[in-house]
Amino acid sequence: MTPPPVDTVTFGSPPRPRRRWSGVGALIVVGALIAVLAQAQGGDGAGTGTASPSPAGGTPPPPGSGAPCAASIADRAAGPAALTLGEAVPAGGAGQSCDGTAVAEGPWTVVVRATGGSLGQRGAVVTYPAEAPIAGRVVDVGSVKGVFARGTVVWPVASGYARVRGDLVEPTLIAIAAGTTVDTGRPVVVPPPGHSVIYSASYRPTIVRQIRYGTADLGEQAALGSGLTYTGIIDGGGFEDWLYAVPTRDGGLVRGRRALVSAVLGGNATLAWEAAPGLVAFIGYSGAALDDNAVAALRRLAARSRLLTEAEWTATAPRTVNGRNDIGTV
Repeated sequence: MTPPPVDTVTFGSPPRPRRRWSGVGALIVVGALIAVLAQAQGGDGAGTGTASPSPAGGTPPPPGSGAPCAASIADRAAGPAALTLGEAVPAGGAGQSCDGTAVAEGPWTVVVRATGGSLGQRGAVVTYPAEAPIAGRVVDVGSVKGVFARGTVVWPVASGYARVRGDLVEPTLIAIAAGTTVDTGRPVVVPPPGHSVIYSASYRPTIVRQIRYGTADLGEQAALGSGLTYTGIIDGGGFEDWLYAVPTRDGGLVRGRRALVSAVLGGNATLAWEAAPGLVAFIGYSGAALDDNAVAALRRLAARSRLLTEAEWTATAPRTVNGRNDIGTV
């Protein structure tokens, strides 16, 4: 099917521009997973996010059903399995949410960064398929017309639309769009000079793995409140795409990697950095309002964190939730 022309564009509500963090972001599966962990520990999981929707076509398998997780683990790239604070993992505090359809259903992403770029900084994310544009200025993307608005280019390609969103200048975003083709339903990008493709992955993460702690048990209740603190590992390009769409603030360096603070995963805020190409480590909390003291506390926790291997993660006997790991909307 040939997509409709985009020369005439009606105005709606495009993604917000990047600015300092000031509100609450969206998700997702984090709230649903924390609720399961809270139930396992006898808590209520309040104040930690929004429950994840059921997969299309039916009710998700019950917690503990591991079939989609086994497929997801086989598909994902080798790398860190989880993130813990110190040596001990609280009893019942480990859980994973597995999306067995993320790879087959898409959308798909390609992460492009300028030399010296890092997670959510000096880069862009290409997503295909994407929604048709609803606002913006018409621009030339190779031989077709696209739409540019607030760090985002949307243009027709293959049988639908693709989107590139980032903090790069407009000509570079358009050049990335012009260098994008679609092969068997997935975007392929030839980046402009000075930029590299970092990884390609499904938009929805195949696996989200978390460990849940009481903030008071970590000694950070003065800065973070008396609620929950959680660590995690998330894969997939959707997380980085949303870092370019919501307000963020600088999180400094974590093990030499640039970190960002945002509300992409719900709660009050999350400090996130790249643990490996395509894998993001994060520490989040639900409790006190975000301020400089809270950011400093998250950085202290990051300094004492440790990445787990697959064998170490399995030894925690994690609870399992199967369903769609939706991150906002595409």
